[in-house]
Amino acid sequence: MSRPYCKGAVALALLCVASFSVTAQELAITTALERTLTSSPQLQLYPYQLRIDEAKTLQAGLKPNPELGVSVENVLGNGSLSGVKSAELTLTLSQLIELGDKRQRRLESASAGKALTQAQYELDRVDVLAKTMTDYLDVLELQTVRSWTAERLVMEQNALQVATERSRAGLVTDADVLRLKSRVLKSQMDLKALKAELQVAVRQLAANWSNEPDFDTVQGQLSVLPMLPSLNEMLAALDSSPQLGFYLTQGRLAGTLQNLAIANGQTDLTVGAGVRRNEQLNEKAFVLSVSMPLALSNPNAGEIEAARVTSERSAHQLKLSRQQLQLSTGRLYQQLTLLSEQIHDQQQAILPAAESVVQSTLKGYETGIFDMTDLLSAHEDLLSAKRNMIDAQAQFHRQLVELERLVGMPLVVNGPAALPSRMKE
Repeated sequence: MSRPYCKGAVALALLCVASFSVTAQELAITTALERTLTSSPQLQLYPYQLRIDEAKTLQAGLKPNPELGVSVENVLGNGSLSGVKSAELTLTLSQLIELGDKRQRRLESASAGKALTQAQYELDRVDVLAKTMTDYLDVLELQTVRSWTAERLVMEQNALQVATERSRAGLVTDADVLRLKSRVLKSQMDLKALKAELQVAVRQLAANWSNEPDFDTVQGQLSVLPMLPSLNEMLAALDSSPQLGFYLTQGRLAGTLQNLAIANGQTDLTVGAGVRRNEQLNEKAFVLSVSMPLALSNPNAGEIEAARVTSERSAHQLKLSRQQLQLSTGRLYQQLTLLSEQIHDQQQAILPAAESVVQSTLKGYETGIFDMTDLLSAHEDLLSAKRNMIDAQAQFHRQLVELERLVGMPLVVNGPAALPSRMKE
């Protein structure tokens, strides 16, 4: 038995089945992923956050408004200062001048905050796609198990028919017939239970895009396995993984906040100019002013230190995340390699051996060497081997999805080019 592979980047190999029939009630993996990207409740929150970031950028770029001041002196007193004859009216216009490039630092921080939102989106995008694919696998596995159960039921029904005919001739005991009827009944009940589980799994899959399912089944075959790239290629891909991208962007934001804290520690100037009028003398004069806080200590020393420590923590998180990703990637890759070898051994040795035993037992049964119990046992061994194959294949694909989620590699071979890597504004 040959081992089917789909060449290309590591991905869930559900699109490699060119001969698989498609009906109106059948969902393709590309359709599921496209629906998730456009209608995922989690991803739909990001356009709102993007608008918030734009508003923060607008706020960061605003300059301080000028201040208008009016003062009246030498009025409503006594003696010569009674009334308003000796009034001095002063009209001033002052402007705060920010020093230390505060406005530029605010803009840099706002831009870094927007970039962090984008990085978080990329991280969540991969997560929701991976979840969709996992739910898709759940449906596909249940479909495969249902087919396996139906195969078991047909085998048991055929055996029951033969046993019933032979029991009339006294060649098979009534106990064997009853045992077969019990097996048929159990398989029928299993099929009903699988139908209910499949309906739940279909609804769970459709919930990824918050919609009622318009499909009954999904496309694909668990038996189609993709080719794995080398471990070095996988480790090299980690540099562009969404998780590392998030921590890298977080570190950049921390750096801009540190620069902003330093800038906010710089004292600012307030300059003003105005006109003063003396009513008694009927004279006017210009007024000029400059003011600056006395920086006896840095008023932002605490914020600067907090920002510095935050920046160091971000650098440590990036380093730690890289190490953890490398370890997880190596572990998953080894598991996938082992599963691939096990599946290959099952295909090349275990299944053919079980099929050979069934054929030999059938011939022996027809000649009277083996009884019904021996034949059923041989069939059960074959079915058990097939079921173990299904479990191994499903585990392989799930491990593969997790690996792809970590490294951020393409989730689908030959997937649609229209899948956006950045959120829409």
